[in-house]
Amino acid sequence: MHILTAQPLPFDPNQVTPGVIGFAVTALIAIAVILLLWDFNRRVRRINDRAEVKERIEAELAAREAQQTQRAEPGSPGDGTP
Repeated sequence: MHILTAQPLPFDPNQVTPGVIGFAVTALIAIAVILLLWDFNRRVRRINDRAEVKERIEAELAAREAQQTQRAEPGSPGDGTP
């Protein structure tokens, strides 16, 4: 540790900036993250839409099945028997 502090630095550590290269790398990473989030959002929306359609189809099938069982039961109001 003593060796590192013995030599003065050739630059002022408070004035060092990443420059254009650092800005470009940061911008590219930000763009990549935005694109990944956009793709993720699109995929999640697609999954949710498929689940909603599946639930709707299951509800329609259950309603249809309930109507068919109600018609098939003797003594139900829809079969015409007293």
